[in-house]
Amino acid sequence: MGESLTVDVFFKLLEDAVDNMRKAGFSEAFIIHHDEADGVCSAAITAKALNRAGLNFKTICLDKLYPEVLKGVYDRGEGLYLFTDIGSAHVKLIERDAPRGSLTIILDHHDTLQSSRTDVLNVNPELYGLSGERDASASTVAYLFAKTLNPSNSDLSALALIGAAEIPGPIIGLNQLALKDALNGGFIQPEKDGDFKITRLGKPLSYKRYSTILSVLASVGYYRGGPLKAVKACMDGFKDEDYEEASKLEEERKKANATLLSILRREKLNRMKAIQWFSDKGVYRSMGTKVIGSFCSYLQYQGFVDKDKYIAGYMDVPPDIPGYGRLEKTYVKISTRAPKPLADKIATGEKPPLSKILPEACSRFGGFADGHTVAASGVVEKNMIIDALKTLDELASS
Repeated sequence: MGESLTVDVFFKLLEDAVDNMRKAGFSEAFIIHHDEADGVCSAAITAKALNRAGLNFKTICLDKLYPEVLKGVYDRGEGLYLFTDIGSAHVKLIERDAPRGSLTIILDHHDTLQSSRTDVLNVNPELYGLSGERDASASTVAYLFAKTLNPSNSDLSALALIGAAEIPGPIIGLNQLALKDALNGGFIQPEKDGDFKITRLGKPLSYKRYSTILSVLASVGYYRGGPLKAVKACMDGFKDEDYEEASKLEEERKKANATLLSILRREKLNRMKAIQWFSDKGVYRSMGTKVIGSFCSYLQYQGFVDKDKYIAGYMDVPPDIPGYGRLEKTYVKISTRAPKPLADKIATGEKPPLSKILPEACSRFGGFADGHTVAASGVVEKNMIIDALKTLDELASS
């Protein structure tokens, strides 16, 4: 009964968002999205639904929501702005910068706060008793928004399923609504062991494989037009060159991972009281900064890593943001992970969560961070990185 009421309230929010968008009467939308499969799929769903409704659109893909980029985007003035799979962690920043006369809609599933502005709509199931880590991906939120806009958008359900592939375990909650529509519409084919093949996007591949392909295109290929290629493939269908490009980028990342792992085996990680850290030595120079987090996830299982210390890795952020322009400052991206024994201590409250200590460490030096209890990432200016790591160590030791 309670869960049903919660879902009803969330669907009322979707209806309000669609009504507000229609009343605003904008003819173009600016879509800001994340650089993983969930961000790509949620952007593609949103773009296609709006385009079908007669709106033009532009997209910009970000790994992190840099305050200076947010301000630059909003300098466009009055308009319709949609954030997909990004934005929920920065609601207050968005509220501060969103120009009057505009409408901002956030379609996300990460931890968040309620919005206090009526022209900033935070459409997030986390605010209504649902779990963004279990019940809904950003792509599912975007899909339900699209279906509320027009029920004929049910053909976008397969994209919602691909976006939800990042959520471990069985497909439940709101994600199950997208799954049901995809099955009923014949857009997916059930396989053994709970897998599904996507049948109308190109090659009949597992939804999880499509998730990997899109993440690789958008993140590894971030500075080579990857995000635009990924969104276009979701909207118009995959071409042979899209699969070929993804395979090439996967191999490139694999070689870079092997190179960095070899260096760290030889040189070891830098150890403090509670953290162990490393830099990427420039091996990911041509790739998007999402790759440092993926490597940290892989690194935590290696035998030479101290399982009782937090892992922190960082890499330079290239100065040019595709589709936006040049960053004013020189940044580094920090990614952190907690190995399993440490994660267990975080769960019991014995050790502090990364979602608390990394934002605190970064903010003390003018940076920002967000994430989950055992995996978080942030950004600081390059000349502040060592100070930020020392502060992170102090906070992790408390």
